[in-house]
Amino acid sequence: MNLEDHPTVKRLRAAELSSGPAAARRPFGAGELRQLALECGADDVGFVEIGRFELEPQRDEILRHYPWTRSLVSIVVKMAQAPVRGTPRSVANLEFHRAGHDINAICAAIVARLQDHGIRAVNPSMGFPMEMNQNPGHAIWIVAHKPVAVAAGLGRMGIHRNVIHPKFGNFILLGTVLLDQDIDIPDAPIDYNPCLECKLCVAACPVGAIKLEGTFDFQACFTHNYREFMGGFTDWVEQIADSRDALDYRRRVNEPETASMWQSLTYGANYKSAYCIAVCPAGEDVIGSYLKDKGAHRREILKPLQDRPEPVYVVAGTDAEEIARRKWKHKTVKPVGNGMTPRTIGGLLTFMPIVFQRAQARDLDAVFHFTFTGAESRQATVTVRDGKIAVRDGLVDKPNLRVIADAKTWLGFLAREKSLVWALARRKIRISGDPRLLLAFGKCFPSPEIRRKPVEIVPETSLLRPAITPYARNDEATGTVRWFGELELRDVAQVTRTVRTFRFVDPKGGEIPFRHVAGQYLTLEITRQGIPTRRSYTIASSPTWRDRIEITVKRKENGAVSRWLHDEMRPGDRVQVEAPSGGFVFSGREWPTVVLIGGGVGITPMMSSVRYLTETDWPGTIYLLLSFKSPQDYIFKDEIETLRKRNPRLHVSVAMSAPGREAWKGHTGRIDARFVAAAVPDIALHRAHICGPTPMMDAVKAVLLDLGVPAGQIRTEAFGTDRRDPTGRTGQSGTVVGQVKFLDTGKTSTAREGATLLDVADEAKVRIDSACRSGTCGTCMVKLRSGTVRMPVQDALGDGDREDGYILACQAEPEGDVELEA
Repeated sequence: MNLEDHPTVKRLRAAELSSGPAAARRPFGAGELRQLALECGADDVGFVEIGRFELEPQRDEILRHYPWTRSLVSIVVKMAQAPVRGTPRSVANLEFHRAGHDINAICAAIVARLQDHGIRAVNPSMGFPMEMNQNPGHAIWIVAHKPVAVAAGLGRMGIHRNVIHPKFGNFILLGTVLLDQDIDIPDAPIDYNPCLECKLCVAACPVGAIKLEGTFDFQACFTHNYREFMGGFTDWVEQIADSRDALDYRRRVNEPETASMWQSLTYGANYKSAYCIAVCPAGEDVIGSYLKDKGAHRREILKPLQDRPEPVYVVAGTDAEEIARRKWKHKTVKPVGNGMTPRTIGGLLTFMPIVFQRAQARDLDAVFHFTFTGAESRQATVTVRDGKIAVRDGLVDKPNLRVIADAKTWLGFLAREKSLVWALARRKIRISGDPRLLLAFGKCFPSPEIRRKPVEIVPETSLLRPAITPYARNDEATGTVRWFGELELRDVAQVTRTVRTFRFVDPKGGEIPFRHVAGQYLTLEITRQGIPTRRSYTIASSPTWRDRIEITVKRKENGAVSRWLHDEMRPGDRVQVEAPSGGFVFSGREWPTVVLIGGGVGITPMMSSVRYLTETDWPGTIYLLLSFKSPQDYIFKDEIETLRKRNPRLHVSVAMSAPGREAWKGHTGRIDARFVAAAVPDIALHRAHICGPTPMMDAVKAVLLDLGVPAGQIRTEAFGTDRRDPTGRTGQSGTVVGQVKFLDTGKTSTAREGATLLDVADEAKVRIDSACRSGTCGTCMVKLRSGTVRMPVQDALGDGDREDGYILACQAEPEGDVELEA
């Protein structure tokens, strides 16, 4: 059959003869199209032609998908204000979803009506779905609605990067219809900005994404507010994949987070905050109450959102993390991933200015030349100066650092899929210049750790054990509530003349009742002469040893607990234990290589890590640097030699400070720059952990800094204490410096010169939890209500702790009368 003889074709030809083909293609007047959109449910509508300069950034992308596009119709649907402004975000998200569904339905109805008039049109989604399988270099969205709305005269962008409608304010959602039709009278942008620049959005933002000067941190907003969208969902899936078992998963993602993700998957993705929209008073329909009583607006809308307890999601090391930790004491800051990993060099260069962290770059002034080879050949110059970044094609200006890299290797390094050390060794990445500049450059673009710290969960008070004080904080490294109970000493092993290993088990049998990360410590509590005494000891055993836990302790004459362990405790005895604690951990997920430096019994956290990394066949390189007084003081000598033979990636270097007449062919003297440089190539590229006496740690840290290791890559952990046995009552003078009032217990005691507040508390039999007695663990943190103290060491206090009046009782020496919460 000839196609023209088909009944459908015949009917079409007859219709064309009766009405004329031009009728189906007559231009749609702006007034007529506006009326059509309003009839379909739009609250406002505007029009813009495809050739307008405002659409230049996305014109090619639109035409790539729909080359017939001639005009764009921008659609506004207003939202109810009260649901969006309340603290229950489930109600706010219900309104976001309602408006989103409405706008998609309205745009679809417009498309259907236009089709009835013979006009080709499409309505890309208001939000999702998008083109997730888009080719590299192209956006996943068909059209960016905000620039279209601004060009169509429906509002202007506020400093919070939301479109503010002149009448409805920012309580709107936007949609766009693309049509194959010219519009006789397109709209023009409005001639003023409804934004009041009141900066309420700056005050409300949990992550500081909106800056006072008007800049915007896209990464901060994306990571937190869109936690249950694309990138956050990707990170959640990777957390599931990385988890060893259900318990490990719960350490990473708590139950409310899992339930919230299920809710988003079931009922639509939820925004975590969107507080910038909630507090904005702009717009004719909105501004009245604000003008009437600005104070009430802040008290009733802004303050409840600021005071709302909630998790705040950030990428570790970003400006957002620093802001959130400083600004919100009642919100839980959780470092996470956000899926923003570039997969092309073009994408990398495009996103650099977007994810650039200005505060992290405040001290950097350098020009970087990048030459990428292989799959993507590209040259670029990146200049970082005055907290700003400029990315230019080609190699211009004199560089401070040159980087030549295989494109796939560099992208794999950024994605934490390839080791920088591996790439440098195989010359896949080559650097010319000071390597510290590359490390400083990397801090401007923080990427998430492979394993994140879990959100703290405050446990409920146990009804079965009311005598146990409930813990206010969880263990930082594992995310679990610290366990408190009895362990039984199974056996003791003599390691050196003065060092023994104590092996503990659960008295009830089975596995140890807590889990730890390599490098953490436990705290023992004993009572001597009526005084409770607590001491912390690093767990030397591997986390894989689930049937036992081991500590290795040096006997000290002035050590109350170490003497008790060595002289009095026998197999079968039981002791009160709190565990685990401490963030001085290395489990292989923190860095691709590690340098572990231990002095004397400071080897214990290093031994836990080496044992664990070897048993789990960790692929990274381990440099173990040890220092002892003499060969007979070499702790774990035989086992270290066995581990070195078993693990080809373990490199051991040992120094003896005073070997005397003992046979020793290795390095003699303390750990110095020559020793470190010979033992560890490219030391500045590695993570370094140091544990030992405080003078040794200070000296070694200075050596590492001089060798170019960034301070952020160095971790230290003090062991032992210079403080005396609290039952010995030595070291204090007879001079009275003041009275110490313990507010919680109502007791008052005299403080003498040289005594710490912890000493005074011990004498008064006022319990203040303590552990290290060297100012590093933070266990003895208490609040000073009045008076002044001197603290020689306060490593465990953060800036916020100091501002809130907290001190370390083990370090604080009163300078007069003081009052404590204890």
